[in-house]
Amino acid sequence: ARFRKEQRAATPVVYLMKSTNLTPLMKQFWEIKSLHADKVLLFRMGDFFEMFYDDAETAAPIMGIALTSRNKNSEEKTPMCGVPHHSIGPQINKLLKAGLKVAICDQLEDAALAKGLVKRGVTRILSPGLVFDPDTLDEATSNYIASFDDGSVSFIDASTLEAFSYQLDVKKSPQLRDSLIRALGPVEVVLSSSQELTITDLGFVVSRCDIDATATSSEKFLSQIRLKKYLGQMQANDQILNIEFDLRELAGRMQLSQNTVRSLEVFENYQREAKGSLFHAIDRTKSSAGRRCLRAWLRFPLMQKSAIENRLDQVQALVESLELKNLRTAISRIGDIERRISKISSPNVSPRDILSLCDSLAAGIESSSLSVQKVWSDQDLSQARLTIEIILTRINEEAPIHLKNGNVIKSGVSKELDECIRLSTNSQDLLLQLEARERELTGIHSLKVRFNNIFGYYIEITNTHKEKVPVDRYERKQTLAGSERYMTKELSEIETKVLGAQAKRIELEANLFEDVRRRVLNTAPVLLKLARDWAEMDVLSSLAQLALEQDYKRPQFIAWDKNLNLSIKASRHPVIEQNLKVPFKANDIHLGLNDCLLLTGPNMAGKSTLMRQLAITSLLAQMGSFVPCESAEIPIFDQIFTRIGANDFLSEGLSTFMVEMKEAAEILANATPQSLVILDEIGRGTSTYDGMSLAQSILEHLLTHANCVTLFATHYHELTNLASSFPNLKNAHMRVSEVNGEVRFLHTLTQGAASKSYGIHVAKLAGLPKTLTSRAADILHQLEQPKFADNTAQLNFALSMPNSDMDDAIRPVQDFLENMKNLSLEKMTPIEAMMLLAQMQTKLTGSDFEKFFKA
Repeated sequence: ARFRKEQRAATPVVYLMKSTNLTPLMKQFWEIKSLHADKVLLFRMGDFFEMFYDDAETAAPIMGIALTSRNKNSEEKTPMCGVPHHSIGPQINKLLKAGLKVAICDQLEDAALAKGLVKRGVTRILSPGLVFDPDTLDEATSNYIASFDDGSVSFIDASTLEAFSYQLDVKKSPQLRDSLIRALGPVEVVLSSSQELTITDLGFVVSRCDIDATATSSEKFLSQIRLKKYLGQMQANDQILNIEFDLRELAGRMQLSQNTVRSLEVFENYQREAKGSLFHAIDRTKSSAGRRCLRAWLRFPLMQKSAIENRLDQVQALVESLELKNLRTAISRIGDIERRISKISSPNVSPRDILSLCDSLAAGIESSSLSVQKVWSDQDLSQARLTIEIILTRINEEAPIHLKNGNVIKSGVSKELDECIRLSTNSQDLLLQLEARERELTGIHSLKVRFNNIFGYYIEITNTHKEKVPVDRYERKQTLAGSERYMTKELSEIETKVLGAQAKRIELEANLFEDVRRRVLNTAPVLLKLARDWAEMDVLSSLAQLALEQDYKRPQFIAWDKNLNLSIKASRHPVIEQNLKVPFKANDIHLGLNDCLLLTGPNMAGKSTLMRQLAITSLLAQMGSFVPCESAEIPIFDQIFTRIGANDFLSEGLSTFMVEMKEAAEILANATPQSLVILDEIGRGTSTYDGMSLAQSILEHLLTHANCVTLFATHYHELTNLASSFPNLKNAHMRVSEVNGEVRFLHTLTQGAASKSYGIHVAKLAGLPKTLTSRAADILHQLEQPKFADNTAQLNFALSMPNSDMDDAIRPVQDFLENMKNLSLEKMTPIEAMMLLAQMQTKLTGSDFEKFFKA
């Protein structure tokens, strides 16, 4: 069985043509399948799309449908499964989401008119980046296909007709290329046969497409050419193939790392859910395109002050506008114009898609009249109005979903169509008149004129009145058990006229609809530009609504001057405050532009929250949003780095501590004096002394080399002693109240170091058994006794010494103490002990210890 399966996969037609039992239908299937061996072939048979053999075995569990078989009584059964053609869209999307490619093989002629086997052929090929129906995609995310070469990275979203490229030297900066691909998260990446990509954790599909390098040697953007060639091979529609790529600049945009996005829970919380994320908390957009735009603004914050201030000016104008409510109501009626145009350009377009676009354009034009900004031209709006007029004067407002049902085009558009409509709609009257005349002529009052799809029109007479049938005019058409069916010359003429009119009507309506569709698509570039402008308007009005609703304030940006301080009054966390049932405890944050705030104190007190809210406030401000505070004076950061939480990547062989160290290494390598660095509990994944040593070394490096704005939270209270050696290190803690053994976290930022961590109290709150926490308290009491306290004091002393002096100063002391520890005092005589004391005194006053005592 495995051999037969391998043979089918390798040479399906040759293998199966040898079968004597192969039907003409299955021969046709394999002839088509052989041209699309790497795809799931959906084979149209009547009202169903069927899948056979390996395709069926692969697709059935993904689609959640039953796997059955053809030729059940044969020795070699044919696995198969099927889906009704009218509900194929969601099922195709399941296959695409699973990373499969799909070929749609449709019937190319009417089965009722076909002579012999119905002609079939592949009409559409889909990959994860080329969806069947854009309406089924997540409205807030894009569906990119990506490609790159040595000089560029390009992206296309076939669902919105968005296409753009970044020009960069991939050979010199592959990390920047990888960062872009990670940031935009394509569902498919198209590479040449020689290219490789080391990113493996995004779950995209890799497709291959080679281009003629010699023919394109003068082109700067081979990635664009590769994408267009691939889309052509996948039989993408002309609208996608004619897309013009925008050239986007990376300058002026912050490149947030994937770790920062994850740590700050920008798009997902720690449970990988949208609820609880920053995006979910600030999203007040009213349209799908607006949500995608907001996501892009959050992912790529601005770094140019003029661009940020321009956005803030527009948000402020909307905050002060009396039309904000009416504007947002109008925006809510704007559908997804980008994806609607994409669908109109595809084969499965319906009349209602055109009408939906018309309604969206009308709502967009109304929004433009209410907006305080004007980024669109009057000419573009005039083109949108003309498109609306074209649609409304031609398409029936009550048009059905499918063209074949008719009633799509309005009367008055075509005289020929109007005549066909008159004939087809008056046919019932003609038939009723004929039926009445025949009843009178024959005297058969039960005579009926009827119609079905197989025999067309006929006169039906029961056997009771069989003798009354005028044989000179009636021609028998069909004999049934209790009746006979007949045809007359007059009825035949009516049938020809009516059926011909109906067929002609469908044909004319299809042609007129195609004309409307073509004229709409001719204006697509203008409409897409308007759609993106309206999406930005949606985001700006959303940010204005957020500011009014949550009492956000406009941030003020300060220059990078060592004499200036970052200052945020009554800072709040935008996500947490919306989920609390009590008012959020706001805090003032004041920090020099090359200072480090060292946060100590217990868990649950709010250290991580405070650090995150500073990073999120900066992110929101540089995105162009008002921020959650009473006032904010902040610099424009070139990067935000975070090391928060415990994560591992066991699939890559990386432990939690290794991930922590790799992320710390990335921060230390890339942080500049204009960066914001957030570090939470560095060094906790190893032994206490190892962790403390690493934490101090990292902190010293940031203080002496990076000189960036840093928030550093730790439970190693010994590090607070570094403040005496580094003036730009500021100790602070989150205040805790302890009265009669009861501990309350006040969530208030306070200057100075914390006295202890209250870890056992937090463990009690978490619900650990009382016997366990009591035992922990006993152990802690023992550890705090003098012999342990002395060791801690020695360790504090060693760790507080500057890094450059530590080794030389501490090594003689370590050797001296090691020798003392190994002495056998019980074996020494008093004279020997006196001599040892003399040697010790000499050593302590010698040059070896001079540097130690000075330190």
